[in-house]
Amino acid sequence: MNLTQEEINQLFDLKKIPVSAIKVDFPFQGEEIEIELQNETGRIKFQADINRANKITSKVTFQLRHKKIFIIRRLDLNGNHKNPPDTAPDTLFAGYENYIFNREDHIHFYIEGFGERWALPLKNFPETGINDDDELFEKMDKFFKYCNIESINVTKRLNL
Repeated sequence: MNLTQEEINQLFDLKKIPVSAIKVDFPFQGEEIEIELQNETGRIKFQADINRANKITSKVTFQLRHKKIFIIRRLDLNGNHKNPPDTAPDTLFAGYENYIFNREDHIHFYIEGFGERWALPLKNFPETGINDDDELFEKMDKFFKYCNIESINVTKRLNL
């Protein structure tokens, strides 16, 4: 099952809220959490992930998923990735064909026919509002706001 680009764009644009009012703690290194989300009517389900399970302390992944399998957006901090060698599927990715991310912050996009295999350097995508000097918790907060997630119940731990 695949989604069209129009469907993904519509899902991304929806306001998303947590299913539960339960607060969760921002994960420590070696931990990961999944937060169940829904649209305002409760009919469309999403998940927000915070993954710090990697042994490399500065490597973190935040993502927005739909139906658990469709990664709408993913932010990899200090991550490795290689874009496909194909012609860019959108002008947004022009010049990033076969681009190699080597421990570089980058953001993945679901693209019809490619899944989430295309990414851009975070520094070249200011729409998230994330800055290099932002703390990790602030990067998470800005990414989830960019994804139209409201009232996310993640508590910052004192030692972050």
